[in-house]
Amino acid sequence: MASSSSTALAQWQHIEALVQAWLEERRQLIVLLCQVQGIDHTPSREEPDTPVHQRIQDLCQVLMDYLSAGYFEVYNALVRAARHYGSGPPQWAEQLIQRLDASTEEALAFNEDYDSPTHCMTRLTELPERVARLMVALEERFALEDQLIVSLYQEPALAARAEQR
Repeated sequence: MASSSSTALAQWQHIEALVQAWLEERRQLIVLLCQVQGIDHTPSREEPDTPVHQRIQDLCQVLMDYLSAGYFEVYNALVRAARHYGSGPPQWAEQLIQRLDASTEEALAFNEDYDSPTHCMTRLTELPERVARLMVALEERFALEDQLIVSLYQEPALAARAEQR
């Protein structure tokens, strides 16, 4: 029994570390979004410290890393844990993950449009509107992801507490 508890604790610690690292990446993404939002969008002006296109490409890189980590690591780990410790992920959790598609499409389109220095500079005048759209999509995404984390964290925790009684 102690070994089972140790294994369960180790699994939850792994998931916790994974989610915390992912949320730190989210924080970095938000910082970069705010920095890009504040860029002077006049195509002839370069920021003295970092070129505009580099800031935008840094944003795109963190954005793609964040989305990938969510889809291929975090969501899967949470769903596996819910299946292992509970009766499985609630159907609405799977629907929640599907609802992330709209923000994924917006993020992928943004990345495609700003994936190179040339693309960045030719689309610089569109940047304020595109960043605003991306921020709205990500705000909804973050709320959905938070619901997913809370729901899938709570279900196994409740099942574990019931087993202890």
